[in-house]
Order: sequence, then C-alpha cells, then structure tokens
Amino acid sequence: MVRGVCSATAQTGGPPLENSSGTIRISTNLVLVNVVALRWSTSAPGATLTRDDFELFDNDRRVPIRTFDTGSATRPLAVWFLVQCSMSGWGDQGSGLFWGSIGEFRSVLKRNNGSDTYGLAHWCDDGTSDLDVFPSRDSDPALQKLEQVLSVPVAVRSHDRTGELALQAALQKIVRATQSQVPERIPAVIFLYDDYSAMPKGEADQFVDQLLRSSIAVYGLRHRRSPRIMDMEWLGGEKGAIADYIATQTGGSYLSVRPAQYADGLEQILDELHKRYELGFVPRDLDGRRHKLRVTLSSDARSRCRSTRLAYRSGYIAKRNPIC
Repeated sequence: MVRGVCSATAQTGGPPLENSSGTIRISTNLVLVNVVALRWSTSAPGATLTRDDFELFDNDRRVPIRTFDTGSATRPLAVWFLVQCSMSGWGDQGSGLFWGSIGEFRSVLKRNNGSDTYGLAHWCDDGTSDLDVFPSRDSDPALQKLEQVLSVPVAVRSHDRTGELALQAALQKIVRATQSQVPERIPAVIFLYDDYSAMPKGEADQFVDQLLRSSIAVYGLRHRRSPRIMDMEWLGGEKGAIADYIATQTGGSYLSVRPAQYADGLEQILDELHKRYELGFVPRDLDGRRHKLRVTLSSDARSRCRSTRLAYRSGYIAKRNPIC
C-alpha cells in the first residue's frame, strides 16, 4: 500500500486579470503536491529525481505537472508537537512514556534548519485542550513546556468520548492557527503519543478533510512497547489507532521507536519533510470534493530506480480559492 507523504495546497496561479481599479486578479488555482522518494529497505531518502521522472494523476486522470521544485527550494516548516497530558495509570497508552526523554530532541532541533519554527499543543481526557506555545525559531520554549505538561498527571475518570472530543478540539485549534499564519511555511503536526485511541471512521475522515484543506502533514512517534488498540471498524465500530490513520491519510508516517531512538525518529521525520519534491498542477474540476491523488515514477525512472518508492498523501480538496 502506498503511504501518503504529500501536501496538496490549493493556491492561486495562472494568467493575471486586471479590473477597472487596477487590481490584479488571479484566474486559476494551482495545487501543490509534496512527494518523498524513499528506499524500500530503509525508509531513508532515495534517489535524486527530476520533473520528467514523475507522473501525476487526479482522480485517476493524468494531469500535466506545471511547476516543480526540489526539497532545497521548498518553504521552511511550522511544526506543532501534539501530546496527550499525563494521566495516572495511562502512561503507556498516551504520551506518558515520553516524560523525562524530551531532552533527546534538543540536539536534533538545534542543528536542524534555522528557519523552521516549533510550537506545542496538548489535549486531555478530561476534555481540555490548548495551544501552549505558538511556533517560533527558538525550540526551547516548546520543549520546556512539553516537559511541564507531561510532568503533572491529571486524574481522569473516563477515557472515552470526552477525550476523543478534546483531541478533535486540539486539531481544530491547530488548523485555525495555521490558517491565520503568513503562508510562507509548510505546516506539520508531530504526535508524541502512543496512540491507544479510536474514533468513528466517518468522523475521522471529516478531520482528515480539514487537514487536507490546510495542507498539514501529520507524523507521529510512539514507544515501541506501548500496547496497540484493536481496529473494530470491520464490526461497525471505531477506527483504531486514530493518530496513525490521520498521519497516513494526510501525508506522514507513524514511527515505533525505543527511547534511545527518539532523536533518530524525529530526525527522520524532519529529513522527510525537508527533502520533498513539490509538484504543481491545475485541477480540471473544482467541485469542492475530496479528489484522489496518485503519483508514480515514469517507466524510465522505474527502470533506473528499482529500490525507490514514492510517498505522498491520499488526496486533496478541490475547492476554488477566493479570487484576490
């Protein structure tokens, strides 16, 4: 199954129009699709590719690639770390196993791209959620607050619907904050969460659509020994491991790592985000619906790069931007 690691952003592009007041208006929408080339064996960045090595499909119809940029040309990141607050007896199913290990991330963030920014949000099964630190180039405030959030356990009676709604509220707040920022940065969410969570699939897909509209790529790190929740969707129940599902649909991955590998896992995620290719195309139908995306290697590239697989998100929302 192809894993999604792309973002599709509807942006304005195409020939300008001038009205009587002299205002420049843009007449077409350009969708940007971020793609990562990975090696099958290691999930490390794979071969260096060119524009002619890609083929792009919108709802299974091939579309011309109008613009192309390599990872070095893409915009800096606005990263949100997202955690569940610590709760007594729930440490190995939420974010509790990360407490005491946040310092492992500091060296990775210090040597990463100095133009990237880092923020923090959290939610809790008592129904609360908050944007704790807005993204800034100094990663220390986010990491310090992260340690603080995880160091104070919260007593919670139930881990059912109230927690699901709090997680949704946290994601909604991130979406709103992303929509209000100056759009030079690529938004990304990184769960530090062991993902013992579930949600009705239809409800989860509504949030996937919101994230697709905002071009937010979602990733995650989980402790390798944390338990897995059963996926009950096949019995008419809920979709298990909901954070993992959202990551896959919106263009990211969920890594299972040991504490000694936390820094390596974060570095792999940031490396993927920085080494994406950006393909731009003009959609034929701006019908407001979710469209399926498919990106493949050309036949020539497949013969040259047999060990390379492409990672990109599953779709985008074909909605016309307001003409400006």
